[in-house]
Amino acid sequence: MSGKELIFIIILPSTAAIITMFVTLAMQWMLEKEVNHKQPFFLFHIVNIIFIVLMCGTSSIVFYGLILKGLEIKGWLATFLNAYVYPLPLIILLYALTVPFFRSYMQPYRIKRDTNIVYLKNSGKK
Repeated sequence: MSGKELIFIIILPSTAAIITMFVTLAMQWMLEKEVNHKQPFFLFHIVNIIFIVLMCGTSSIVFYGLILKGLEIKGWLATFLNAYVYPLPLIILLYALTVPFFRSYMQPYRIKRDTNIVYLKNSGKK
């Protein structure tokens, strides 16, 4: 695999997937805050993962399949598997690891365990 193929098959679709992940998590957090009384809604996670896979796979097909002529060389099935099926476990794992950190980052307070005390996060401004 040449450097150009590495960039077009792995790096650009991964970048699109990571950016999409943070955008969808931010949108999910805002929707849950406004609509669902700050309660997590599982269906949003499914929609987020589907959208992330869609963005990763579509960018992979566009960059590798059309620009580098991967569709002509390997065909639709191999390109489809490389674009949508093979990255799916990695995307799900990365999403599952990212969600708790993102939620704790976006939450404006910390709850002290075994007490009724809530600490507001310091914004760093004096």
